[in-house]
Amino acid sequence: MVNWSSPQELAKENVAYSNLVFACFGLYVWEVFQTSKFELSIFEGRRKLRWQWVFFFLCRYSLVLSIGALMASFTVKSPINCQALYTFICVAGNLSIICSSTTLMLRTIAVWERKLAIVIPLVGLCLAHWALLWRGMFIITAEYSPPALACVVTNTQHVFLSVTSWASRCRIPWLSWFRSCSLSSVGVVLRWLSVFFVAMGFNLVILVLHVVGLLRREHSASIWDLLFKDGVIYYLGAFSCNALPAILNAVNLNAVMNLIATVPAAVLSAVAACRTVTALPDLDDDDDIYVHSATQLTAPRLPTTAAFRLQSKRYPARPEVHVTTDQIVMEDYDPSPSSVTDKAPSLLNGSDDKSFNAV
Repeated sequence: MVNWSSPQELAKENVAYSNLVFACFGLYVWEVFQTSKFELSIFEGRRKLRWQWVFFFLCRYSLVLSIGALMASFTVKSPINCQALYTFICVAGNLSIICSSTTLMLRTIAVWERKLAIVIPLVGLCLAHWALLWRGMFIITAEYSPPALACVVTNTQHVFLSVTSWASRCRIPWLSWFRSCSLSSVGVVLRWLSVFFVAMGFNLVILVLHVVGLLRREHSASIWDLLFKDGVIYYLGAFSCNALPAILNAVNLNAVMNLIATVPAAVLSAVAACRTVTALPDLDDDDDIYVHSATQLTAPRLPTTAAFRLQSKRYPARPEVHVTTDQIVMEDYDPSPSSVTDKAPSLLNGSDDKSFNAV
């Protein structure tokens, strides 16, 4: 059986963790360049800039900065301000996770045409998600260690330690291992458990509401259309990618294994959220109301009350001219071949007489 706490095992996992971070960084940068036509269309003026895309850009590029700073921390060989470096890594990384879920939420709200019964619960969950991850940006204390020639985490603020005392009193079986852990390790593990489970719960709510909103619009849509044309596959990816780090933190093999899946989860979540903006059709410029791709050409839809209100606020009323046209088929006026031959002599004679009289 593997001894997860042995120095040899920790050394191997540290190497694997470093290689995985570099691989995820290369994969994500490749993804950014693959979809860079979206930003190029905005700079060239071919695409109108929307306020919703603020979260898209924050999610897209804060993760690049976070992983880049994390890779820089692996190469530290001289004393630096490790506290500032780790704070920047946490801020940029958590900001990317927050904005990825917010990007998915905004599209779900658009699918439901901004109904208050959907908007209010989603915004409440989003604010709770923001508050949790924002608090988690500033709980780590790090400093440079001369013997290790690297930055090491020295302390964490135990924001969620009340959960451990509650668990020990209630004798929850799957949390029984907390009583054998140190206070610092419990705080770190609970912090990551709360982050990933809250992210999974929030993304699951968004996924269910998004699918229900699509089905109520188009009952005959196939599973293939829902998954790939309407982007449900991206919502599934954003939800499921947080499962592995949550499971590893719950098992708590060692400190490295608790963190080894966090970077891939953040990368996959950011890619899935950004793909809903770059790969799926844009919302309508006039009313921002989402229209199912299968019904745009077959079933014209009258704008809703919300669309009329939004249009009246942004654009003043202007006169309209309705033109009615009749279709005339030229075959109705073409003479038959027999009539042409019968009338040809008379036409010729008439033209000769007229020409003679004119002379």
